[in-house]
Amino acid sequence: MDMEVTAGLPFWPAMMLQKTAAAYCELSVAAFEREVSSGTLPLPVILGGKPHWHREQIDAMLADLSGAGDWRSSSNLYAA
Repeated sequence: MDMEVTAGLPFWPAMMLQKTAAAYCELSVAAFEREVSSGTLPLPVILGGKPHWHREQIDAMLADLSGAGDWRSSSNLYAA
């Protein structure tokens, strides 16, 4: 990405508190908690006495989730 495009994007730290991690995934905090509880998203680690989520772990789990199966292949709307 060029600097002009990335200038408007938020900075996402490597370790995020729950509210930040939920926003990173564009989920409410409650929805984020459900995804963590179900194992779809990673468990936090304690850092500075508070739970934090590692951005790269979130990214890896989301990548696995998105590659788990292409639902579009069984949809008439997105059929090639």
